[in-house]
Amino acid sequence: MNNKMIAAIVIIVIAVVAVGVYGYYSFLSPTSSESGTLTIMAASSLSNSMNATAAKFKETHPNVTVNIQYGGSGDLISQITQLNKSVDIMASADYGLIDKSLMPDFATWNLKYAKNEMVIAYTDQSTNASQINADNWYQILSQDDVTFGIADPNSAPAGYRAVMMIQLANSYYNNTTIFDELITSNSAITSEANGTGFVIKSPNDLGPTGQLTSRPNVRDTLTLVQSGSVDYAFVYKSDAQQAGGNIKYLELPDKLKLSDTQFESDYKTIQLIQFSDLEGSNKTKTITLTPIVYGITILTNAPDNELAIEFMELLLSSEGQTISQNNFIDPIVPAVATSGSTNIPSQLDQYITGP
Repeated sequence: MNNKMIAAIVIIVIAVVAVGVYGYYSFLSPTSSESGTLTIMAASSLSNSMNATAAKFKETHPNVTVNIQYGGSGDLISQITQLNKSVDIMASADYGLIDKSLMPDFATWNLKYAKNEMVIAYTDQSTNASQINADNWYQILSQDDVTFGIADPNSAPAGYRAVMMIQLANSYYNNTTIFDELITSNSAITSEANGTGFVIKSPNDLGPTGQLTSRPNVRDTLTLVQSGSVDYAFVYKSDAQQAGGNIKYLELPDKLKLSDTQFESDYKTIQLIQFSDLEGSNKTKTITLTPIVYGITILTNAPDNELAIEFMELLLSSEGQTISQNNFIDPIVPAVATSGSTNIPSQLDQYITGP
């Protein structure tokens, strides 16, 4: 091979490498067209991880404004379905809410992408904090001088999951009085056996007593413990871990953590009717207990679909998974498309499986 041919080959190789490098950095670097506003609604328990993901997204999209609204997943979805709120991405603390309330009219797909578990948060100042454990927590909470909090079961998955988990505790501890002593005796929420399990009715006015306090979402519920307003609260593990400071938490038995799909057949025997006294209204919904799995979707009429896809690519990537883990959210890898999902953006194919 003569010198001229070698030189020509070298030039070609350099050119190919240069094009590849240029293309790679062009994808990572912002362009003049990458501007606009990305609007996200997300469960309050995702606030730390979603804020961190948005900050990373801004590093390569400095001209994009990322607006995130946090709250109870049910309330947020109602803003989309009933108030026609314009949103790009919806992330729910219960993937089933997206399947039931957004598909197919407002979204065509849904990804199960992260999971969590239920714990009981408290501090050293909580009444009988030195005595509570996984075997006696329901006895401690039923004492007259003890107060506790739950998120609103009509608006927040953490709320209806806490209530349904307490019903499940009846069979787990072989004690039929737990739900009545903790929930029925302290609120207008009731539970009835239906032959195959239980149906819990959660009216518009929960009527909580001085022993039980309710707040719209899980973060506000945890604040009750931090401020000393209540002794204990049912929250997600990630929220208790993120809180730090004086917050401690009790881990429940595996079946009651609501994080393991092996118990799903038992979970399905318990249902809760939201706004049970408003029968016939669009507010009334029946929720079946499921493991704590987050769902996420891009709305069909997303104002900026391309930006939403790019954000999802980051969220589901290994870098996004690390961000979630650093903020105590356990990613599901790969993410799982729910049954009935269609028209999932092809850019996300490498990060998902199913349906």
